[in-house]
Amino acid sequence: MRTNPSTTIPIEAAAPAAREPRLAVYGVTLAALVLPVVALAVSQGADLNRIGDAPIGIQIAVYSQAFMPALAALVACLAGGGVRAVDWGFHRVPWRTLAAAWAVPVLGTGLTYGTAWLTGAARFDPGNLAASTGLHPALGVVLGLVPGVAPFVVLALGEQLGWSSLLVTRLAARRGPAATAVILGLAWASFHYPLMLFVPGAVEKGVPVPYALLMFTLQTVTLAFPLVWLRLRTRSIWPVLVLHATMNASLYFVAEAMTSAHDRSAWMVGEGGALTAAGLAVAVLLTNRLWRRPRSC
Repeated sequence: MRTNPSTTIPIEAAAPAAREPRLAVYGVTLAALVLPVVALAVSQGADLNRIGDAPIGIQIAVYSQAFMPALAALVACLAGGGVRAVDWGFHRVPWRTLAAAWAVPVLGTGLTYGTAWLTGAARFDPGNLAASTGLHPALGVVLGLVPGVAPFVVLALGEQLGWSSLLVTRLAARRGPAATAVILGLAWASFHYPLMLFVPGAVEKGVPVPYALLMFTLQTVTLAFPLVWLRLRTRSIWPVLVLHATMNASLYFVAEAMTSAHDRSAWMVGEGGALTAAGLAVAVLLTNRLWRRPRSC
């Protein structure tokens, strides 16, 4: 995909609309949407490890959380400024920018699980991937990292219309990109806290919840930096969606499917793992030039 150079603007050139959607309304609405769903899941004994066995209404409620940031953003827009007050970011970008966004989580996940497999923190078992896909493990990796990203794009869209299209663009009008990234990362993590605190299966068994919350927060803050820079430099949501979706696909479709866990693995890998936090941090640093200054042509 290609775009006109005029669609890429410096971060400092972004300006707030005369009448803006209200971020306070966004935050309150998001909490009002998330907390009842979590309470319902808890009251019905939902377990994310066996979510497929839960009543269909509970499954829909749990998975609907991915779209709650978008719904909260819509409410905030209606409360002030209207939906046209936000640039939702559906602008075309060069394919190489999407490739840069794709590379960040692929490298981070590769570093994480490669280190875990080499050190024994988790066991390398490509047979799991072969069994789940019916393909040679190498083809299974390609399947998971290319077409496997597509279903996660839909879920990422529900979140990033709130985080990137509303929160990031509003915050960046008053703060620098680094401060915006930290705030985004903390808000993004906090959005998941109720699920992690109260719903079984959201945190791996045997892992202390405070530890998992800390590791997950480090991961979201780390990923927020390329997410913010890509969104502001390109004015497009597409690189953000690719990065977010590829993170999930590389983790769930590929890395975890090629791993046999043992008692301490959950401390190191997965969404609450220390190696995951470290691997993503290294990947973000190594790819800095790719996402910090994407070219447009």
